[in-house]
Amino acid sequence: MNLFFENARKFFPVLVLSLLVAIGLTNGILTFLVSRSIIKPLYALKHAAEEIKEGNLDHEVNLKRKDEIGQLGAAFEEMRYRLNESIRLQLQYEENRKELISNISHDLKTPITGIRACVEGIQDGIADTELKRGKYMIMIAKKTEEMDRLIDELFLYSKLDLKQLPFYLEPMDLAAYLYDCAQELRLDLRMEGVTITFTSAGNRPILVMTDRKNLYRIIMNIIDNCLKYMNKINKEIRIKLYDGEEEATIKIEDNGTGIESAALPHIFDRFYREDPSRNTATGGSGLGLAIVKQIMEGHGGKVWAESSIGVGTSIYFTLKKIRVQDGEGS
Repeated sequence: MNLFFENARKFFPVLVLSLLVAIGLTNGILTFLVSRSIIKPLYALKHAAEEIKEGNLDHEVNLKRKDEIGQLGAAFEEMRYRLNESIRLQLQYEENRKELISNISHDLKTPITGIRACVEGIQDGIADTELKRGKYMIMIAKKTEEMDRLIDELFLYSKLDLKQLPFYLEPMDLAAYLYDCAQELRLDLRMEGVTITFTSAGNRPILVMTDRKNLYRIIMNIIDNCLKYMNKINKEIRIKLYDGEEEATIKIEDNGTGIESAALPHIFDRFYREDPSRNTATGGSGLGLAIVKQIMEGHGGKVWAESSIGVGTSIYFTLKKIRVQDGEGS
């Protein structure tokens, strides 16, 4: 018994020391694991937060974990991405706004300059006959009309761009509507010398949901664009209607000058003109086809163009068809 206590007293300090060493090692290992699994990711999130505070939104957060901390990192990364995208869009909108103001100023300055020149001519006595004064007044009226049309198109485009123009969609027989449009166009004085034709695949009613007023604006804007670049003796505008399963496709083609392939993807951009000098001799504001695109987006449809130099240009747009139930309309 005494030997046991003697041995126990001898080995007790060693046992205590071993226990302390084991506790120390365990504590060190746990600290390392906790640091690696919790503290290090938190430092990464802290660093990312500091980068965002300094305005650097390109610093990605990728913890590569699937636990709660990983979910926190993923949420943080989603917040960074959305914030970065929001700022990018805001900068893009600001750049677009500056470009819009610049283009508006340029386009309004052209008719204003013409009006000023006519007024100065009258004031300075250059228009010294009734005939000359009449010509100057006709020019002033023409330039004023250009400004009025441009302002109306700018107002319309602005409402479309801000999604503030309501669309009143209603069911309509597209084939009958386009037939009536073609008939009406043949009576338009601007169409003198232009052959207007309309064909519909199947010659049957094609029901779609559309806003009649804005559909008419689409057609007339495309027709106006066709008229500007008609250079042949026998001018033709052909309206064709194709009946698909889910949507109807309208094609309006001319036999004008055509559009360069490099310019074709941009013709629906606002204020875009194929002529780099932005010459307004054709009377265009550069907004007609941009308005067409905006209205089509409001309808949930698509618009695109095909063209061949010297042959002509075709502009297509689609409208969703109304699903007719079996037996309905029979």
